[in-house]
Amino acid sequence: MRFLKAVITALIPLVSATCTPWSTPGTCTATSASCDFYTCLENKSSCGPTGYALGYALPFCNAITAVSSTLSVNGESWYSATKVCLQNALATEASCETSCTDIFLNAFASHVPCYIDSGFCTLSLADLKIFFQIVGVSGVTSNDGLALFGAVLQQCVAKYLNNEINSGWTKQLVRTLNGEI
Repeated sequence: MRFLKAVITALIPLVSATCTPWSTPGTCTATSASCDFYTCLENKSSCGPTGYALGYALPFCNAITAVSSTLSVNGESWYSATKVCLQNALATEASCETSCTDIFLNAFASHVPCYIDSGFCTLSLADLKIFFQIVGVSGVTSNDGLALFGAVLQQCVAKYLNNEINSGWTKQLVRTLNGEI
């Protein structure tokens, strides 16, 4: 876990003490009610279809929002908290001129803590299935996806082994690996 924290810390570029506001007026506001934050971020950063906002965040946010009513109560709670966490993690990038590369790196560095802190480890198998149907095989097996899922898996198993959680898919995974199921 220390290694993961060191990697995440290294990925997050140091933020300058000064902020040069974007020339585009308006404020990007984090909300669980919509995915508009990412459109606002794109309007400011102009990173285009391969940038984080349009190329990753907005499509996944819209896709999960479209099926969020099929999630369990716990799954909906996780999704709402994660959506706001991921948007809040980009508050500086939405306010201050930032390169497309820094937006991408800072965004991905926030995924693991946002997923974990919002309760990803306690999602039901049904919620997890919905999540992976949206992300798709390519989303999990890409280099970024593998690193992200590996870090999430590592932290979830550690939480279970440290008795911080006792439910969800993590419990079933550990019990299966231990030959209990």
